[in-house]
Amino acid sequence: MTRHPGGWRPALPGMLVALLVLLTSSCAAGPDPCHVAAADVGTASGWVGYAARHPDDVAFVFDDGRGTRVEHRADEVQPFASSIKVLNLVPYTREVALGRVRADEPVRLGDWERWSSAGSEESHAAALDALGISRTGMRASDQGATVPIDRVADAMNTFSDNAAPDFLRARLGDRALVDAARDYGWGEVGALPTNTGFLIGQFVPELVPAGATADERRRRERDAARRFASDPAFRADVDTRPLPPGLDVDAYNGSGPGGTARQLTALWRGIGEGRLPGAAHARTITERSSRPGFVGVGAKGGLTTGAVVSRGTELRRADGTVATGVLLVRRMSRAGTDRAAATPGLDDVTAAAAEDPQVVRRWSCDLFG
Repeated sequence: MTRHPGGWRPALPGMLVALLVLLTSSCAAGPDPCHVAAADVGTASGWVGYAARHPDDVAFVFDDGRGTRVEHRADEVQPFASSIKVLNLVPYTREVALGRVRADEPVRLGDWERWSSAGSEESHAAALDALGISRTGMRASDQGATVPIDRVADAMNTFSDNAAPDFLRARLGDRALVDAARDYGWGEVGALPTNTGFLIGQFVPELVPAGATADERRRRERDAARRFASDPAFRADVDTRPLPPGLDVDAYNGSGPGGTARQLTALWRGIGEGRLPGAAHARTITERSSRPGFVGVGAKGGLTTGAVVSRGTELRRADGTVATGVLLVRRMSRAGTDRAAATPGLDDVTAAAAEDPQVVRRWSCDLFG
């Protein structure tokens, strides 16, 4: 479905008659059947209520893999927060599948941590702990120790390690990211995002002028990230700077790494269907949860406090069909992002709507009036 002045409409004209029948029947039963749930991002139904009240800040694509698909603002660019990291995962697993990288290739911890800025190390510390690596503060005590590169990719997805995407980008090369995005159906990538560079821009805002275009921002962030990784004096300067008062929420809402719900959906469908080089390997990293009726469930979410919430998922059935769901939200209040982080509502609504997009239709039927 696509948002129009009168509400959400089917993405495909041929679905209109069936949808009207569905809405007529679902809106005819029970008291006040078309009342949208109260906005509450802590519950699945409350998420639909939130979307109904913030239509300009929400984008989604839900596809059950069996012919039913609903969408809203699917081609509008939105910030992804850490959901963008799947864009670095698929080229890594593709290069492994093509024999250009070995999954057991040793990575020196110091080389991985060159991309870790002081403002984002909690996730990295969690990854080190899970790997059983001794650390001093937030970084490895033995910088010369090594881990397999597959563990770096896993840390990126499981713990949302912020150094891993840029380490992998440097190891694989930009061409690998562009080629994987093309193969998976993302389309034109433009200037590639960098987590490290974006975070550096928050601590050293003069490096990335506020008035810069999106592509110019990405280029400046790329240069900042490379300098950070190669220049110890610059890295020390950045790591000792305090975060400017009041997180630059506008930057996260409008300029953070992102893309469209349709682009992110393409990556997750490619992973779920498993027909592309490396997709099966990507599933071994992303599929860490289960759901009745499915043989595999993969996901990656993202959250920036007081700004962005996002999630992408694929759900595989035994019959070979794959459901996908992508939900992107910007300009959310701090109270909202705190609640989203502390509750399962985002996971629940994304999976439920992907499994059965008519969930969104039933809960939102009054929006078609």
